Amino acid sequence: MEIPRRILIVKLGSIGDVVNTLPLVNALRDGLPGPEIAWVIEPKSFPIVEGQRSVDRFIVHRRGGGRRAARAALGEIREFRPGLVIDLQRILRSSFFTRLSGCRRRLGFDRKRAKEFSWLFTNLKIPPADPGRPMALQYLEFAGFLGLEAGPARFDLPVGEKERAEARKLLPEGFPEKGFVVLNVGAAKPANRWPAPRWAELAQLILNRGEEAVVLTGGGEDRDRGREIAARASGGERLFDSTGKTSLKQLAGILSLARAAVSGDSGPMHIASALGTRTVGIFGPADPNRTGPLNHLDLVVRSGADCAPCGRRTCPRPRCLEEIRAEAVRERIFPAERD
Repeated sequence: MEIPRRILIVKLGSIGDVVNTLPLVNALRDGLPGPEIAWVIEPKSFPIVEGQRSVDRFIVHRRGGGRRAARAALGEIREFRPGLVIDLQRILRSSFFTRLSGCRRRLGFDRKRAKEFSWLFTNLKIPPADPGRPMALQYLEFAGFLGLEAGPARFDLPVGEKERAEARKLLPEGFPEKGFVVLNVGAAKPANRWPAPRWAELAQLILNRGEEAVVLTGGGEDRDRGREIAARASGGERLFDSTGKTSLKQLAGILSLARAAVSGDSGPMHIASALGTRTVGIFGPADPNRTGPLNHLDLVVRSGADCAPCGRRTCPRPRCLEEIRAEAVRERIFPAERD
């Protein structure tokens, strides 16, 4: 394939999906240093990749802004004049930008892995492959299609001393910067949320060691869970509840300072793993082979329930999560202390 002068990536998506797109972005930049690379993204996920050196331009589509916002983003796309569009989102919303970009070469997933008829809007497809592989590796297949040697997945999240300094400002005065464990207690899908009493048990097990501290993280919707967990665990000044108090960059700064992070299937889990922080994933309905923390798949904890993974967004009785013991998670954080 003739190498285009400009490449547009359409990945609007969730925080975790955006993080898992970075290995492809870096592979494109390493293998194709000449072309300009632009990325269509939404505001929720943009802060975690803002400043990414492999991307020349971000086009932020303000979802919720109606037709005016869509027209504004489409105008920027057409102004960019891409010679190749790569649609990683594979849904109808992303297909709108892909099809109307004015680009003749529109590359997407094979039909089996596409959703919402998005395969109709691309005229180039990567070859069929296992849909159960880690998503970051599925995205890297696009580099292979373009004839590039992708190599190991490299994230290079733009998180540095500035973000760590902002994180330190959030921590209470005298809070230990080394030795704390992050417990990310939220998840976008309700079925992926480990019960609050289990989080409290885990927090107490960590605090009982007398060495480590605990930081609870989560979004604004997780404040009640954070308060409940903090109330159940007697941590005193060694437990800090930051749920609903951090920006995405501040959260990344906290995760980069942590000794370890524990999370269900969520964006913060992928951020922590991409940063190289020891990341323990708690998985029930979601399939860790596909959406687990790529750098720490060996640390995933599952109950072994025969109903999992089911992929459900909600569940009236999430037995697959309820049966995961706090002690089993602690052993992944501190592997030398197995009972």
